[in-house]
Amino acid sequence: MKVIILNAGIGKRLQPITNKIPKCLIEISKNLTILDYQLKNVIECKLNDLIILTGAFEDKIKAYIRKNYSSLNVQYVYNPKYEKTNYIYSMYLTKDVIDDDIILIHGDLMFSNLLLKKIIKSKLSNCVLINKKLRPKKDFKAYIASDRVLKIGVNIFGPNSAFLAPLYKLTITFFKKWLNQIEKFVLANRLNVYAEDALNEILKQVILKPLYFNEKNCMEIDDFKDLNLIRNLMKNGRFP
Repeated sequence: MKVIILNAGIGKRLQPITNKIPKCLIEISKNLTILDYQLKNVIECKLNDLIILTGAFEDKIKAYIRKNYSSLNVQYVYNPKYEKTNYIYSMYLTKDVIDDDIILIHGDLMFSNLLLKKIIKSKLSNCVLINKKLRPKKDFKAYIASDRVLKIGVNIFGPNSAFLAPLYKLTITFFKKWLNQIEKFVLANRLNVYAEDALNEILKQVILKPLYFNEKNCMEIDDFKDLNLIRNLMKNGRFP
């Protein structure tokens, strides 16, 4: 199993910090970046093969990993169009390098190693983390029916919606079907949408299961409000 981490974005909502470094290298506590937090959890779960999608400041990401995580086997996939495309295009570029089942992680997602272990050990072949108690306004949510995820997006509301943490476990077969649909979007020049928009087109044909969790130790860092929150939580020992 390989881990894919999406780190090709420009982090516009965290400028001016991201004018000089990628979002993943922003410190959330002393000497600990978002990328550190993710990689430490990945290593603790004994996952050593990674594919990291890059764009802005690819050289800084490579140098940071080379200096601090030389034991990891990392393959980089660079998106030369990162300024003009969403991560759907970055994912499209992985189509020729996928050769195993995957764990897919958005690069701004904070999650405990307990959640990562939970999804790895789950008997579900294709699943994503879901918290039914949370229905945030700006983050990803899922529409769930018959114990299946049938739609993913930020503008999903109602009693069948729930917070979706973009941490997926997928078989190579499932992921390649998703990539095939992504390719259709790319050929149609639909490059500024979420990769999940392409996934939504096939969720009636493929089965994506919700893996429920109740812990509050999972959040995305989109803007300065999120960044200040995670820094306060880390400082006070309230985020694992």
